[in-house]
Amino acid sequence: MRTDPRRARLCDFLRDREPEIVSDWTQRMRTMSPARDLSDSAIVDHLPRILALIADFVEAGRADTPVSLGSLPKAHAVDRLARGFDLDNIVTEYGLLRRTILDQWESRIGPTIDLSELRNLDISLDELLRQATVRYAEAREKLLKAVDRISEAALGAGDLDTFLADLLRATLESTESVDTAVMLLREGDTLHVRAAVGLEEGMDETFSITPPGGIAGHVAAARQPIFIRDAATDPRVISPAIRAKGVRAIYGVPLTRDDTVIGVAHIGSLTASEFSEEDKLLFRTMASRATSVVIKAQLLADLRRAESAQRFLSEASKQFAQSLDYEATLKKIAHLAVPTIADWCVVDVVENGRIRRVSVAHTDPGKEKLAYELEERYPVDPDAPSGIPSVLRTGRPEFVPEITDAQITAVARDPSHLEILRGLGLKAHIIVPILSRERVLGTIALVTAESNRRYSERDLRIAEDLASRAAAAIENARLYAEAQNAVQMRERVLAIVSHDLRNQLGVIAMGANLLSRRTSALDEADVRKPIETVQRTATSMQHLVGDLLDMASIQAGRLSIERQPTEIKPILLESCENHQPMARDKALTLRTDVPVDGVQVVADRNRILQVMANLLGNAVKFCDAGDVVTLRAETQDRDVLISVSDTGPGIPQQELTNIFEAYRTVERPGQSKSGTGLGLYIAKGVIERHGGRIWVESEIGVGTTFFFTLPRA
Repeated sequence: MRTDPRRARLCDFLRDREPEIVSDWTQRMRTMSPARDLSDSAIVDHLPRILALIADFVEAGRADTPVSLGSLPKAHAVDRLARGFDLDNIVTEYGLLRRTILDQWESRIGPTIDLSELRNLDISLDELLRQATVRYAEAREKLLKAVDRISEAALGAGDLDTFLADLLRATLESTESVDTAVMLLREGDTLHVRAAVGLEEGMDETFSITPPGGIAGHVAAARQPIFIRDAATDPRVISPAIRAKGVRAIYGVPLTRDDTVIGVAHIGSLTASEFSEEDKLLFRTMASRATSVVIKAQLLADLRRAESAQRFLSEASKQFAQSLDYEATLKKIAHLAVPTIADWCVVDVVENGRIRRVSVAHTDPGKEKLAYELEERYPVDPDAPSGIPSVLRTGRPEFVPEITDAQITAVARDPSHLEILRGLGLKAHIIVPILSRERVLGTIALVTAESNRRYSERDLRIAEDLASRAAAAIENARLYAEAQNAVQMRERVLAIVSHDLRNQLGVIAMGANLLSRRTSALDEADVRKPIETVQRTATSMQHLVGDLLDMASIQAGRLSIERQPTEIKPILLESCENHQPMARDKALTLRTDVPVDGVQVVADRNRILQVMANLLGNAVKFCDAGDVVTLRAETQDRDVLISVSDTGPGIPQQELTNIFEAYRTVERPGQSKSGTGLGLYIAKGVIERHGGRIWVESEIGVGTTFFFTLPRA
């Protein structure tokens, strides 16, 4: 139902229809680029109060009473500037408002309107636009000058702290009402002062706030700007420096990245209880520029820290790999950690249920000495609820990103101890356990002091990685020591047993030979047969003892080899002659193909005969009547290639990969396993000690060939 046009007044219409006008105008504003991503509340902003001013202006015009539009148009222009609007956008905004009012009037009232009221509407909008234009131009000029100064500060700064200090000074010099400025950056859950201007004496890098404490904490918690009219009485202000300075008004803004607060900046005035919209806009712009620089600096710092940590861990692994003396290595690691990732590094190990300090590292050797003196004066309490004893008991790391005075006081044993601890200036620490198979072997403690560095979760992961590598090194050293002890014990046992066995076997062999000679003239089979058995057994046992000693020497890397230039053909022919009787007994054919006349190799003659005995002996043993065993040799560029092939049953493929292992015996088709399994292992050890290679090729039902090489002289 339409209102009677005769009774409708534009001022009343503006007041009565404010919600409809605002809603319609908001939808029209959405077509403008700067407003597309803004919330409705950000678009509407000052409009209800502007409509009320227009209504008052139109009504006063009928009564010929002057009405001032006040400072609202100027504040609105500054706010739009802060939201990215340019002057053309503001002109368009007021044009849309005029069109919205007239369209709403025509829709609700009718096509006619009092010309005097329309004239007053135009005058009010023109005045709004005039003031907005002038104010926008002034604010933009001042803002550009301030931004130039901010840019100069960024370009001239060599590091982040210098930039932030220059930025705050530029802010103070650009705004008359601002007397103090502070920048705090977030590290973990704490805001630390990184720059302060006007409050230098009472606020330095040691001052910190944990949200929501203090004005900075409230800004960080709220994630939006906060204004305080009187800092002296507001409970949110807890800084003694701000109160001592006599700061009145405070305006704080958050520095955000991806909806995360990375810091807080606030300005203060000693005289004003309010900041102009222009000053607030300038400060928000400064904070925005600071945010981008801080993010870049943090990304670069993270990259450098990651690269440094990776180099440190790589060097630590190298140190661990170079030595099996883990205690010496841990000392190296402690000094490697300083100053790369810590100002102090302390390494402790557990031995027989007691804590023993392995290493203390600091850039100042005098402080290292002090640390040992403190340990003597104030021994570690194994039942302490925190610190190294706690980590040793629980096997869980302890991470303190910021050491407080209360924590230092809690661990101090007496006033003298407290004074020393405070004098060290400890800032943060990480203590990680050295774990091996869920057993705590010790701890690595990383502490910051002089560098003022605060630790993060990333640093904790680096420390845990270091401890993991240290645990592996300790475990390897322990296993190596155990293996060495076992080898030494085995060698002692073998030496004793082989010495005693050889003596006893020598007696048996001599006695058997003597009996054999004395009974040779007798034709008593029942006497000769036992004697021959004793002789064979003694010989077999002597070979076994020799094989055991050779195996132990190979494993210890001390196999005796006396290499010298010697002709290879006589050695091969001698080996073949030694096995001819065995071959004849089994009706085998033993052939030679060795066209290597005059060719010399660098070898130990007896050891090569030993290898040939193993290879030819195996070939004869595993072949049947009618099979052929062939010994071949040929020269190559730098080697002589020797092979022993047979036409026997062949070796299964699954056996070929580990045939040269100790105690490995081969079960060939139709035959049972026999022998000690040391012959091929010893042959491989002998050939490799000569600098040669040995390998095997075989096919079931076709035969087997063993190859080896010897270097030519």
